[in-house]
Amino acid sequence: MEKQTYRIIFLPLLAGTVFAWLSVANDFLRFAKIEGTIFKIQDCFTPNPVTTPCFYGAIAFLIALIWVIKIGKKELPAQIKNIKRLLILLVAGNIFAWTNMTLELLRFYGAQTTEVIGCSGQLITNPFLTPCFFGSTIFLLSLISAIVVLRDLKHQ
Repeated sequence: MEKQTYRIIFLPLLAGTVFAWLSVANDFLRFAKIEGTIFKIQDCFTPNPVTTPCFYGAIAFLIALIWVIKIGKKELPAQIKNIKRLLILLVAGNIFAWTNMTLELLRFYGAQTTEVIGCSGQLITNPFLTPCFFGSTIFLLSLISAIVVLRDLKHQ
């Protein structure tokens, strides 16, 4: 894979991985400050980060990033085959991310009160400024970039 083509798929996944893990780390710090531990799962004031969609999205981003790094070291036929498989993960990640974002929007706009807690355990003031929205958007960008790279590789 050419370096320029490789960057098209690598950079959004790198950005998504960094963003997601920074969000999760922030969630863990906030949770530990409130609960005094990171090991409490039940009866918590805010959800433990390991029980939030943000945590699982971060894992999906990391898996996809590692996969892309390995794809970059393979020969062209294997790259095409692996990117097709990666697309399955990215489609699943998009379904997961946008479903959670939709649920967050429904909770926010359907709330009778002004206080709604988002999927990362933070109070939502604007659903389009949440980690869930940014993560979903980066997942979509990653999917689009993988489709573009696959199309480019097939034409080589």
